[in-house]
Amino acid sequence: MTGRIIILGFLLLCVAADAESGLTRKPSCPDMGDVVACPLNLAPVCGSDGNTYANECTLCAERQTTKMDILIVKEESC
Repeated sequence: MTGRIIILGFLLLCVAADAESGLTRKPSCPDMGDVVACPLNLAPVCGSDGNTYANECTLCAERQTTKMDILIVKEESC
């Protein structure tokens, strides 16, 4: 019985790890230098910090400003 519980726990861990890796992605941030200028297009992305950004560029600008590794959780508002 204990062996079955261990195997079941391992399987759940694998499924959870696979699901998480598929949900987040690293944004493609160009080298922005000191000046950050983003287009005004509205293409909301949800950051791993729980904030909604107008587009991927604004998320990249926040990453640069805060030096935090913010990932994209989904391609829509949080």
